[in-house]
Amino acid sequence: MSAASGAGAACARRCEKDSIVYLTQIEKPKQCSHVIHLSEINNTIICIHPKNGEKIVEHCLKNNYMTTLKDLKVIRHEKQILNSRFDFLGIDKNNQYFILEVKSVPLCKDGVSYFPEGYRKKKTDVISPRALKHIQELQEIKFHCNDVRTIMCFVVQRSDSKTFKISDNDKIYKDAVFEAKNKGVELLAIQINWTKDGKGYFINEMNVEF
Repeated sequence: MSAASGAGAACARRCEKDSIVYLTQIEKPKQCSHVIHLSEINNTIICIHPKNGEKIVEHCLKNNYMTTLKDLKVIRHEKQILNSRFDFLGIDKNNQYFILEVKSVPLCKDGVSYFPEGYRKKKTDVISPRALKHIQELQEIKFHCNDVRTIMCFVVQRSDSKTFKISDNDKIYKDAVFEAKNKGVELLAIQINWTKDGKGYFINEMNVEF
């Protein structure tokens, strides 16, 4: 049996040989028979499928879990702006447009979750060119349309994390996020607890640390 995590290099570190995984079967498989959604390590359930992050954020937006994004008037999916397709576009309760991008965070070390992480040829390379493009274009949109809220939301996909920070392993991305924050891009982080039956529960909002 073959299975795909769809989760990239960073997530694959939580889905290694002999790991306990939770998966669903693909009805009409082309290459893989199943999709891996969750992995278990040290009795902690971790979501390793990045698309689930978007579903979580959508649920949080619709149910007013996020302090600065309550009572939204419009929520739309996947809007192409500049050279990126952002996860959400909408109108908040103050009739202000917002653009929101989601990044899933499955990794944690010593109680600290971090993003990004993954394979690269050289330490000086950017870990995720796509993630870098998103934060830079959110900043560019904010510069040209100051009345539009531009938001990056990190979804910490495990309950054993105490804090979340932008990874020290990618200085280019870290500096870009710090600059974007200073130029008006909003940074949010939420934490999710997963159960073995595949249910995710909102725990709390977290600070984004550097």
